[in-house]
Amino acid sequence: MWKTRVTEILGIDYPILEGGMAIAGNGELAAAVSNAGGLGMISSNPGWAPLEDRTENVRRHIRRAKELTDRPFGCNFPIFILSDIADRHIDMLLEEDIKVVTQSGGNPKLHTKRFKDAGLTVLHVAGSVKQALAAEAAGVDVVVAEGYEAGGVNSPDETTSMILTPCVVDAVSIPVATAGGVADGRGLVAAMALGAEAVQMGSAFLATYECHVHDDFKNAIVDAGDNGTMITQRAIGRLSRSLRNPFTEKMRELDRRGDADAIKAFLGEAKNKGDKTNTPTIDVQYQGQMQGDIENGEAALGQTAGLIREVRSAGDVVRAVVAQATDILERLEGRAPAGAEGAPDALRARGGAA
Repeated sequence: MWKTRVTEILGIDYPILEGGMAIAGNGELAAAVSNAGGLGMISSNPGWAPLEDRTENVRRHIRRAKELTDRPFGCNFPIFILSDIADRHIDMLLEEDIKVVTQSGGNPKLHTKRFKDAGLTVLHVAGSVKQALAAEAAGVDVVVAEGYEAGGVNSPDETTSMILTPCVVDAVSIPVATAGGVADGRGLVAAMALGAEAVQMGSAFLATYECHVHDDFKNAIVDAGDNGTMITQRAIGRLSRSLRNPFTEKMRELDRRGDADAIKAFLGEAKNKGDKTNTPTIDVQYQGQMQGDIENGEAALGQTAGLIREVRSAGDVVRAVVAQATDILERLEGRAPAGAEGAPDALRARGGAA
């Protein structure tokens, strides 16, 4: 049995968390991950709905997940994106008796106290040690150290998980989960060797039967190699990792020119002048992920796409990660040099296979 502070805090069997994934994290997927022993996570706008309908959209997916599982699951709360409807959205989460929330993209001081006062467990995504320390000071329970390998919006520091994780572990006393660059058991063992007590995976759960993104997007993930993603939008100060396709290649060309206005026009942000979140119009995101137009749409995706070789059930993803990680630990135990303070024992202390 895998046991860490994170599994104990969350009441789950395995230290595997589903990432928030913007519009990709639907209720069926969250329930499937939770039923397999991980922590499912409903995104802040599954499938996409306009801002005025977003809270009720999430409520529907929460209720669907409750129909499918009695295991713990959580909801993603991107602070900046939900800023205009924050109070209403939090009210809904409390009404629906959500027990876990993962915050990202904003000041952890804004809402952590309200969540904690209501009895929720709070995770917070950080892209730097400074952000992790701020999250700890705000009272969160777990900090998620997200490296540059992750899909979607990334930290401008561009620090990889291999470096960010141990830096954050050394800086904070609360448990740390690693996000970005993890899609299998090798990544889980590596993260724990770096001091993490859980991993958060997003892209690995995109290519699953339960995820509601378009099949053409799922197939594109399977076909992607080690260079199947790219970072764009540097010129406008919002780094975003997505599937490499004609759309993102064009955006990178504009990035190289440093033409921020052209990028905004290309993304359709001129249509979104009234949207204080400054996010691209949903056209390109919905087009790529939900409609499966992988030529002309944007599809957030992490570098782990190169490790994803088939579409399968979310439960099979969790079970395969645990089985591979257990096998690795058993093999390492047999190879530990005489007199060494066995690496597997140290890993087990953080969550190795018993």
